[in-house]
Amino acid sequence: MKEKPNSYYGFPRQREFHAFCSAALLLLVLTGFLHFWKIGEIPNGFFVDESLIGYSAWCIYETGADEFGTEYPVFHRNANSLFCTSPDPVVMHFLAPMVKVFGLEKWVVRGNCALFLLLASIAFYFLATKFVGNRWICLGGAFVFSILPWIFPLSRIGIGGHMHLLLGIIAGCYFLLDAVGRRSKVSAILAGVFCAFAMYSQNPGRPIVASLLVCFVLALNVLLIKRWKVFAVFIVTCVICLLPMINIALNSPDSMTSRFSTISVWSDNCGIFEVMLRILGRYIEYFSPVFLFISGDPILRHHTGESGELYIFMLPFIIAGLYSLYRGFKAKSYYRFLCFFLALYPLSAALTISHMHSTRAVNGAVLWSIVAVLGAEYIWGKRKDKTFKIMLYSFLAFSIFETSSYFANYFGKYVEKSRFEFIAPPIEAFEYAFENLKPGETLYVSSSVIPQKIDAEFKPLWYSYFLFFGKVPPEVYRKSGIPKDYVCMYSGKISKPGILIRNNFIEGRNKDGRIIAVDNPETIPENSSLIHKIPIMPNSKYCIEIYRF
Repeated sequence: MKEKPNSYYGFPRQREFHAFCSAALLLLVLTGFLHFWKIGEIPNGFFVDESLIGYSAWCIYETGADEFGTEYPVFHRNANSLFCTSPDPVVMHFLAPMVKVFGLEKWVVRGNCALFLLLASIAFYFLATKFVGNRWICLGGAFVFSILPWIFPLSRIGIGGHMHLLLGIIAGCYFLLDAVGRRSKVSAILAGVFCAFAMYSQNPGRPIVASLLVCFVLALNVLLIKRWKVFAVFIVTCVICLLPMINIALNSPDSMTSRFSTISVWSDNCGIFEVMLRILGRYIEYFSPVFLFISGDPILRHHTGESGELYIFMLPFIIAGLYSLYRGFKAKSYYRFLCFFLALYPLSAALTISHMHSTRAVNGAVLWSIVAVLGAEYIWGKRKDKTFKIMLYSFLAFSIFETSSYFANYFGKYVEKSRFEFIAPPIEAFEYAFENLKPGETLYVSSSVIPQKIDAEFKPLWYSYFLFFGKVPPEVYRKSGIPKDYVCMYSGKISKPGILIRNNFIEGRNKDGRIIAVDNPETIPENSSLIHKIPIMPNSKYCIEIYRF
């Protein structure tokens, strides 16, 4: 049977369509492997946000309410007010069924985020097709997006709804462009759902989506007037989905703004001139080569510290993409939308006190990747030119070297480098202790293991670890907290057989007043046996000791 041109989803021949599908499947398997391989072990440890989100999801699965008894909370509160933010509701509710199937495990909490990054990468491919006609370039762009240094480390940990936010932004943009472009009310409804989804996913999602809509109206204003019915469907859908959030904002505004009030650039009550300088300075930082291509976010939970947020091989494609945007700015409304959104992408991050904080500007990963895809199409179109051809294949070869080096570092040096960021030594001690704790025994925890000041309930920071690894039933915790005959602070005395976790050192001071490590004078229970040691650092004599008695 004779093949009809343009009959296989935009491909001229069936054979090319099959080749494309095979390549897409191969890349999906590869990125899935990179995201899920040893996800419970790398990075080492388990950050406090992860344990809190995991236990909250488990409570919702078990009882339909969080650990405080609030049924299916829209916004969650927690006792980690000193450092940890409230779990994002989308993360908890999507994690709950995964916990039901696979259990309350570290890899499950992290796997939830990795799964949503894969979904966001698939959505990125479709969004890229709105700007670029070459589907092979869109496929390559989606793969590169999935392994960007900006989002790859975040996708392998469960500290928040960053990946869920990305899916909401990407799918929201795609369906919004599709709705207006094709006069599709179904796409308008889906756009409203996904934009609301992004706003629920994480706190930065609200200003990000707001700026997205402002840019969309500015760029497509004439077309929106002609197709106002479709845009009205989008607005109505979005508002309906946001009604629970609107209700909370009206009745309890502090629940949505308290976190921002502590991290805003004006939190120290400085003058208006200083505030403007800070905002401008931080805004510029997110466009700097240092942030984008050299060192990136300084926080090792968010970044490996060995690269920028984007790969260096993307630079010529981004430059070519910006040139394409410049050429098509007046004629193409989609290009104007991308330009406006790119200009505003770090706005929410620029309003916070931190410098170069990648998670608060995570939408930039999407926008810079789309620009790079545009540039790749431009350079590919010039491939017959010898100079462009040499440049294209040179940077494709360099891309293999650079990405290979990145993953060698992530699964190698970064594992040890990030141990303290994820509180690995104490977490490994807790895991080992609970795995070896027998029925009826008590886990005693020395204060020497915990660097912060806490109360008898291990609050404000550490209680969620014992809830998570100890799998304390939600009904028990709501009634009486963490059972003292199961987990308690060590005071030098014991009342039941069990396991003791302690450091073999504590902080002291030398004659000059400098802080040094000295031997822990804490009394060890009689008839105790040392069953395990966890070094604080490789080849260090300072370690966490685990005793059974």
